[in-house]
Amino acid sequence: MLKHIVLAAFLTCGATGAYAQNQANAPPRSATTPAPAAPAAPATVSTGDFNASGEMAGSAIIGAKVHDDAGSTIGKIDELYLDDNGAIKVVVVTVGGVMGVGGKDVAVKWSDIKFQRDGKSVLLTTSLSKDALQAMSDYKDQRRQPESAAATAPRSVPPTNAPATNR
Repeated sequence: MLKHIVLAAFLTCGATGAYAQNQANAPPRSATTPAPAAPAAPATVSTGDFNASGEMAGSAIIGAKVHDDAGSTIGKIDELYLDDNGAIKVVVVTVGGVMGVGGKDVAVKWSDIKFQRDGKSVLLTTSLSKDALQAMSDYKDQRRQPESAAATAPRSVPPTNAPATNR
């Protein structure tokens, strides 16, 4: 077993050395070799949570911390829901708990959340307090099920081989 480990380590180090060679040892390119093609269009440049045009990435919202007006972290966004036009309607904020355990999910209107740039990151704030969020009712994830799934869902049927009781 030890021989196999030593052999694997030796081969890995040898392969790493072969890949680590620099281009100084490469033969010069001849005049007949065509130069690499230039890119057809400029690449989109990402600047963190925003692109070069200043538009916010959707991935910047999910998992982002929500702060109150005083700047204290009061929760984290776990879900977002869009309306028929693609605009964010509601976000699900987890409030309370310790290290992701014991938190409470509440639905907050997107209009109650203000977003702004904090350098390259997004900063989400709300006028709601942590106590106000904890006082809200629990958000229950009620996703729509296809009708075929609802029709084939098992029903609870009482057992037929239960002993009869005489009264």
